[in-house]
Amino acid sequence: MDTTEILQQAESLTTDEEKLMLLAGFIGDNMDNLEPTDFIQLLTPLQDITRRRYEENPILDTISDYMVALIKLAENYIRDERGWLATPLLVKAEKLLCEQPDTDENAQWKCQSYSDIGECYSMNDRRIYAMKAYRQALKYATSEDDKENCEYCLGRLEKPTLKYDPVEDTEAYLAVIDEVERRLYEELKDEPRGMGFCFIYWPAKEALLAEYGIEWHSPSLMNPGVIFD
Repeated sequence: MDTTEILQQAESLTTDEEKLMLLAGFIGDNMDNLEPTDFIQLLTPLQDITRRRYEENPILDTISDYMVALIKLAENYIRDERGWLATPLLVKAEKLLCEQPDTDENAQWKCQSYSDIGECYSMNDRRIYAMKAYRQALKYATSEDDKENCEYCLGRLEKPTLKYDPVEDTEAYLAVIDEVERRLYEELKDEPRGMGFCFIYWPAKEALLAEYGIEWHSPSLMNPGVIFD
């Protein structure tokens, strides 16, 4: 059974509980074989279902399910090179976390959720947001392993292997980068995403950012001597 078939089957079910179990079970059974586009198709209705369940009964289990759906959907938008669609999902997830009380029961869940959000922001090159999320995760860490993981991720962001243009951490850049990347996706949608694509993508990104008054330097300019493909 493929993604289209399972979605059709879920649509025929009566209750959200049945749909949730079917879709979540299919994802769990096929995790290693699904492409980002498959995950997006499956997680979009799951996000709606888990939101409704949380709104009807706001307990830790229902908000945890909703949080996982939001973050996983954001992650797969990023993997599908549509990271601008991830931002509102991650913002919503952070808002929900802030609204939950700081209790012992919530600590581990908040730590993991903030860590997952940080990983999404890091994947999407939103380093300032990633560091903020990891610091929040560290605040709620209850085990040495969790603390070490948060500190490692923060260290990786604070001292990256490759240099990047510091303008990427400014408010001006972060205010427009989602729109720039949306426009880039449309502009370059017919370009093959293989070797050498970065040398098409970077000049296009530089030109679009210049329209917003932002001077940006590509990774190749920031790291002379490093070979990119």
